[in-house]
Amino acid sequence: MISRNTLKGDILKIYKDERTKYYNLLGKIKCRIAITTDMWTSSSNKGFMAVTGHFIDENWTLHNCILRFFICSSSTYSSSAS
Repeated sequence: MISRNTLKGDILKIYKDERTKYYNLLGKIKCRIAITTDMWTSSSNKGFMAVTGHFIDENWTLHNCILRFFICSSSTYSSSAS
């Protein structure tokens, strides 16, 4: 069984590697980026928001990446959703 700390460390490393990869890629592209947002509520009534970037690279490959992810307070979520 993998320990909680090992799993957390592995997830953070993957996140940092992916973030670095996409930040480097975003710095090199010469095209436009479409930005989208999505908000939702979990079954435990927690609000979440994701900001996603979408672009096509020089090889015509579509890329979608999460640029930011937020946990929203109920007051933030309710005012944003209205």
